[in-house]
Amino acid sequence: MNIIHPSEPPGASLHAIPALPALLAFERAASQLSFRRAARDLSLSPSAISHQIRGLEEQFGTKLFVRGARSVRLTADGERYFAKVSAALAALQGASRDMLQHRRDANAELWISSLPFFTSAVLIPALPEFNRRNPQLTLRIEATHQYADFNASRVDVAIRYGREHSAGLKFEPLVAVKGLPVCAPGLIRGGLRKPEDLSRQVLIHLTTQPRAWPVWLREAGLLHLKARGHLWLDNVPAMLEAAEQGFGVTLAMSPLIKARPSFGKKLVVPFAFETTHSETIYLVSRTEQARDRRIAAVRRWIAEAVGRAK
Repeated sequence: MNIIHPSEPPGASLHAIPALPALLAFERAASQLSFRRAARDLSLSPSAISHQIRGLEEQFGTKLFVRGARSVRLTADGERYFAKVSAALAALQGASRDMLQHRRDANAELWISSLPFFTSAVLIPALPEFNRRNPQLTLRIEATHQYADFNASRVDVAIRYGREHSAGLKFEPLVAVKGLPVCAPGLIRGGLRKPEDLSRQVLIHLTTQPRAWPVWLREAGLLHLKARGHLWLDNVPAMLEAAEQGFGVTLAMSPLIKARPSFGKKLVVPFAFETTHSETIYLVSRTEQARDRRIAAVRRWIAEAVGRAK
């Protein structure tokens, strides 16, 4: 017949672990073979050390020290316990050192998740100024259209459209941007002069913003305009590059597009119509990090960089 023993209740095994002050007192006394020197190391009295060790002996039901008139020595049980306790305390100390080092390393870095065009037009040109002001801080910048997951990633700051996924996050408006049609100068020479002329052009779209062109066309009174063709790309820099190469017309972020070196040269505005619809780009961070000095430094730097890019 098999006898099934009831399992230990949750946490029961933890009761076998003595309190940390008792373990520290034992380890110091065992390594020094002196209650007095152990007391000095731990800034306690010799009687406090003796009390802690007596508690261990009562818990285990065995003597850990043989006490003499002027000295103490470990018993066989004390020797075995000392070997394991000292190893365990060393492991705890090492884990704590690793954690402190990890936090120091983490505090020397700041992770930014940023829209690709914002990264190229605003952040990268301003990097020398940031490095001059904050030589001790390393930036890690991820240029992506994906929303940053503040719970599952190391991101500290994100640059994003809109206020999606806002629980527990602080949103600070950076700049309002509008869709501005831009193209290569050759398309203007070929007859692109007014919004209606877009019917003879290829419209270049951003896959993550499928409503951008329809919204712009609706405001221009051209909701039912049929373009000659459509080109879909997954990031803004690729869209602008395609427009510069003369493949079609795309919508750029105004006023930030002015910071692109090719603007006004290889990339021009074909007509004067300007939409009233705008989107806000936000700086996003965790609410509990509102007073983080690293984030405050990055916030100031980005706000100034946006001002220069406009």
